[in-house]
Amino acid sequence: MPPESLVPNPSENTTESITDLLSQRLGLRRHAMWFGQARLQLEQDNLAVEAGSQFEADWIHAHFKGDLKEVAEHVIGSPVKVSVCVRGDTEPARQATVHQPPPDRRPRRPRKRFAGNQHRLDEFVVGPSNELAWSAASRVAAEPGDCPVSPLFIHGSCGLGKTHLLQGICTRYRDSFGNHDPIRYLTGEQFTNEYIASVRDGRIEEFRRSMRRLALLVIDDIHFLSDKAKTQTEFLHTLDAIHLTGSRIVLASDAHPHQIRSFTKGLVSRFLSGMVVEIERPSRETRRSLIKRLADSRGLFLEEPAIELVASRCIGSVREIQGALTRLSALVQVRGGTSKAVASETVSQVFEHAWDTSQPITLDRIKEVVCTQLHLAQADLAGRDRGPRVSLGRGLVACLARRLTDYSYPEIARTLGRRNHSSAHAAARRIETMVEEDRTVRLPGQGGQDDGRVLVRELLDRLQHAISHP
Repeated sequence: MPPESLVPNPSENTTESITDLLSQRLGLRRHAMWFGQARLQLEQDNLAVEAGSQFEADWIHAHFKGDLKEVAEHVIGSPVKVSVCVRGDTEPARQATVHQPPPDRRPRRPRKRFAGNQHRLDEFVVGPSNELAWSAASRVAAEPGDCPVSPLFIHGSCGLGKTHLLQGICTRYRDSFGNHDPIRYLTGEQFTNEYIASVRDGRIEEFRRSMRRLALLVIDDIHFLSDKAKTQTEFLHTLDAIHLTGSRIVLASDAHPHQIRSFTKGLVSRFLSGMVVEIERPSRETRRSLIKRLADSRGLFLEEPAIELVASRCIGSVREIQGALTRLSALVQVRGGTSKAVASETVSQVFEHAWDTSQPITLDRIKEVVCTQLHLAQADLAGRDRGPRVSLGRGLVACLARRLTDYSYPEIARTLGRRNHSSAHAAARRIETMVEEDRTVRLPGQGGQDDGRVLVRELLDRLQHAISHP
């Protein structure tokens, strides 16, 4: 029986559907790591997977053949045979253990063609949260001559588009400079595995030649090298060798170089010698643009209230939006599809249980999150201070308590140190009015300093997300 997380589109029995569902099952990062350079071809009852190297083919055969078979059979509704081979090779991958793939079948030279997921920089939705990262990526990918932003180090939370940017850099570089320049896109885990295998098999010089003759080296999840002293030393020498030739280096991580655990000072210094840029959570307008584009790619047309609903519920990452639209597409297809615009009532059903938590939401949890965001002490909410930040905090607590819990106004008033329930009612209503009028408030930044203005609607979205996802 297929896993419950797989929600297929019954009208699309194609390799694209298989790819989407496999990505859901494995997770986007794991899928990109091992299938980013693979090509899937479905002919009748045979699913052929063409990997970029023998190392990847052996790994896919050993670890993902069962997943591929189950997902493919779930999509097309009949038994499927799965074969794995190297691109350009008709021989299927052999039964080989992960730690000892056949040495004579590994690549002998750097790849001269990037054949990944084909993400493109011009398809990346740009907004205030990622504009600098996109601009730097564009320079690395196409600017001729010496590149002042190399090495480029992009960091940010999961699901914000780092992998899209990295693969987009490879695609644009290929388009700009042709296929004759050797480029390589891989993950920190792949670099580590290939390095260890080359040491074990006595092929370390071959490994070094393959890495250090590249025109462009792009590595995702570089934080995987944490606590791996020998791999870090090898990577440091690789960076120095590539940099001396004027070649370009792009790296990505979940954290800033200074925050990556157990990285050597030498590596951190190299990372900081170029450009370090952060991708932040997308703003509401960026999320709206993403929703429209991703919905359009799925053949969905959402009414404006439906777009607003998705934007208000999916604030953590782009991945949340993708997941919500995948569920929405499946829901529409199950109901026979429609040529009409999708209404917010339909979208609401997608989120019906999306914010369920293992424990009920409490007033203490709401106060904790609100006070953390506003840099307040919880005692301030029950005090006599009527300053703008404290008043805002009381209003947000009252509003969120009514939205997320069954507490009555008298109960909310008591937790805020107020005798009369009307004060809690007035505080909540004041926030709702600010939402209706598209008003903004100024949030405190680090150390309590002003950090800029934000829509009250957006602030409520952030708080609601933080409360429901502890």
